[in-house]
Amino acid sequence: MASKKLKIAVVGLGTNGSMHFKQLQHLDTVEIVAAADPLIEDRKKTLNLENISFLSTDYHQVLAKKEIEAVFFFTPSSQHLENITAAARAHKNIFCEKPLSKDGTIAECKKALAEVKNAGVKLQIGFNRRFDPQFKQIHERVEKGEVGTPQIVKVVARDPFVIPYDFIKNSGGLIQDFTSHDFDMLRYQAGSDIAEIFIESSILIDPKLAEFNDVDTLTASVKFKNGALGLIDESRKAVYGYDQRVEVFGPKGMLKAENVSKSTVEFYNDKNVSLKKPLDYYLTRFEEAYQEEKALFVKSILENLPIICTGEDALKAMCCSNAALESQKTGQPVKVQY
Repeated sequence: MASKKLKIAVVGLGTNGSMHFKQLQHLDTVEIVAAADPLIEDRKKTLNLENISFLSTDYHQVLAKKEIEAVFFFTPSSQHLENITAAARAHKNIFCEKPLSKDGTIAECKKALAEVKNAGVKLQIGFNRRFDPQFKQIHERVEKGEVGTPQIVKVVARDPFVIPYDFIKNSGGLIQDFTSHDFDMLRYQAGSDIAEIFIESSILIDPKLAEFNDVDTLTASVKFKNGALGLIDESRKAVYGYDQRVEVFGPKGMLKAENVSKSTVEFYNDKNVSLKKPLDYYLTRFEEAYQEEKALFVKSILENLPIICTGEDALKAMCCSNAALESQKTGQPVKVQY
């Protein structure tokens, strides 16, 4: 007897959406029965949409299809709350990219999450780094007690190049776009919520970012509710590649995930040691994490398992981002208001 496949729809087929769509096409636990994008005719030229029975420019038409059990949203951040609310009211399980919202208030986000709860559907937010094999292994080993209760958690997150200005203008800035990932990673690894945040930031790489009221270099010092400490080190440009590292230190030892490169071969001679640079693009570095987050979301529906990254997790990351923005503005530590 063939295993059941989840009937799904994909909404949003831009740069990230196209990547997710292609991965979903290779996931044997789903059947893509519908897709929606404002530029759906153009998407037909670059994506294989021939076997999808329903295509539309309006995702509300997709939500009206009774056979659809789950909807994957890869839409602009400003649309996420509307997408989640509409899908919940249509009684569809929901996968939505992070953040929960770019422009909405905490109260509006809580209202959307209440809609999800009332509908009795599952919601997963795409904080993909939780699903990276290395970062996930650290989390699991911390939970087993290998380092004891974490005392210090560190995250390094440096991009290989400054992303396009058009994206930066609409991203919500470094804190909302980048640091929100790292606040979630700190919580994930520490096993505790963040109580207080202190931000220091500068423009050291690209002066043009001042036009967007943004920065390119940032450090965050946090205190967790359980008393542990956390550090984030971010840059928009690391000349040697995409630098993504995590470290958890405790009374019994330390766990550390180093960068991923194209080759693990290192060369040693009497003058130096050489190794390959880290991968230089987020879609390449976290390709496996992107695959795993979707596969586990589908599994959670088919087998009625808990969601790994919930709407509440995303809400807490948003609360941390709000506190970080306030700290950046005032130059003072700010307590996180949940």
